[in-house]
Amino acid sequence: MIMRGTRMLTEQRGFTLAEVLVAVFVILVGLVAVATGFQYATSGVATGRGETIAAFLAEQRIEQLKTVAMTNYYGSPTGPAWAANASLLGGTLALPVTFTEYCQSSNIGATGANCQATAITNTASYTRVTSIVDNPGGTGCDNSAPALVCKRIRVTVTYRPVTTRGDVSQTRTVDVYAVVAPRS
Repeated sequence: MIMRGTRMLTEQRGFTLAEVLVAVFVILVGLVAVATGFQYATSGVATGRGETIAAFLAEQRIEQLKTVAMTNYYGSPTGPAWAANASLLGGTLALPVTFTEYCQSSNIGATGANCQATAITNTASYTRVTSIVDNPGGTGCDNSAPALVCKRIRVTVTYRPVTTRGDVSQTRTVDVYAVVAPRS
């Protein structure tokens, strides 16, 4: 029986300390990689959100101006930064016409009142600059008789995204262009 007891002790299986330490190291390296991946994914989602909001604000202004062009090419665009006498043709203002608005990222799409003519403090904001100029010719816009004066609209939205390090020093920009003409 003593023999049997000694044999049982020598046949016991298990992991050595070195094997356990190597396994723990491999698992830690994997967990660090997964955590880093989550950090990059979160940063990517935040960047995508900022780009989406900027593109939405630019498209929103383009669509508002296209609506004006469809109903009354010489009528006044609407919005807080537009002068009452400004029109797609320029109204009493000389072209080019440029207006700047400051938009906040909350309630985007829920209401048209998220942009204003003055800078917004204590919140992340987007700067939307709309420029309207004469289109210098091209198919259907050549100023020949009958004169068809087309307008080129450029909407530039800039913002400062917050990075994963809290850095807001870089500026990102979205540009959207459109050409409009009066309906005949």
